[in-house]
Amino acid sequence: MASSSSPSPDVPPPPPATVKNTVLLEAANVAHFDALGHDFDKHHPDAADVSDRLSRALRRVLVLDEDATSVLDYACGSG
Repeated sequence: MASSSSPSPDVPPPPPATVKNTVLLEAANVAHFDALGHDFDKHHPDAADVSDRLSRALRRVLVLDEDATSVLDYACGSG
């Protein structure tokens, strides 16, 4: 998946209020998951097994090129 480092000239930048709200939302998201992360595994004992089975299934059906594939680990449990 290719991405450009600069926005398209046809797309205007977001208004300052949107940027501020995005920063606030990001901070709230970090705080939320930081508060849950310390005992995530205790509250979700099957999460590791589900994650393991899902990743094996995805690797069977997807062709992933290490040089062209990016993964975003977003709010994915305790790591």
